[in-house]
Amino acid sequence: MKRLLKYLSIFACLVVALSSCDDYLEEETRKNEYTIWYNVTYSTTYDFHNIAYISFTSFFDSESFKYTGRPTQLLRQIDGTKTYFRADRVPKGAHVELSTYVDVKDALPNTKVEISIEISKKGGDLPSTEVAKATADCPLKDNPLTISYDVPNE
Repeated sequence: MKRLLKYLSIFACLVVALSSCDDYLEEETRKNEYTIWYNVTYSTTYDFHNIAYISFTSFFDSESFKYTGRPTQLLRQIDGTKTYFRADRVPKGAHVELSTYVDVKDALPNTKVEISIEISKKGGDLPSTEVAKATADCPLKDNPLTISYDVPNE
């Protein structure tokens, strides 16, 4: 009988430990969640060394890599003219936003930007569907180019 209780308590501890690991699975999108891609492309003749900024919605604590389920705007500086960011485990019904700007005093001539948001199929990865897109001349810090999207609640 003592042996049976010992095995039951070990089994219960394992179940509790494994269920708490769920929050740390960053890459695994579930059936009631989506994967979002934020795409940014600048067309320019200038050296974009760390002057372009991108803000996007994520649902992870970027320091602990723990899924929070709460929207957080992350700000990233990019080196180059084209990039994308991926947000996994975006819950259905969430509001996501993408914005970008160039941190210079005056707009750079002949500089355009295109941004887009793509969403995966429900509970999947690829293929994705573009759901929001915008283009503009060189956006500055006081007037960033911003788009948003409401993830389906289905």
